[in-house]
Amino acid sequence: MEAPEFDIEDRSKNWDAMQMLYMDTDPKCELDYIASVCVASKYTNQELRDILFFEVLPSVRFNLLMLPAPEWSGFEREWLIKRVLDKHRFGRRKPILFRSYTSTWWKKLEDKIEHVRKYS
Repeated sequence: MEAPEFDIEDRSKNWDAMQMLYMDTDPKCELDYIASVCVASKYTNQELRDILFFEVLPSVRFNLLMLPAPEWSGFEREWLIKRVLDKHRFGRRKPILFRSYTSTWWKKLEDKIEHVRKYS
């Protein structure tokens, strides 16, 4: 998979959907939507996992650190694109902060993606 700055158009749809895992809402309510965006994308599950861990997580995890969280409904796409391009960890180690949280939600999301792919 190429670096995010060379694949913004396709990746940004996934960034926009996946950011909802880091909003001050119940991520469970967003899983169907996020899975549908992921299934419609060109990415494999491993690539989607990498997008979540190396691009989305480092960019928006701060939203879960502040109480109350500053954003509830998702960041504007243009801001999010700039933020991901600035903060991504493509080609580096996974961020430690919120790794467990992200792993938990990735497993649920991956199960949902597999279900949608199987029954679509």
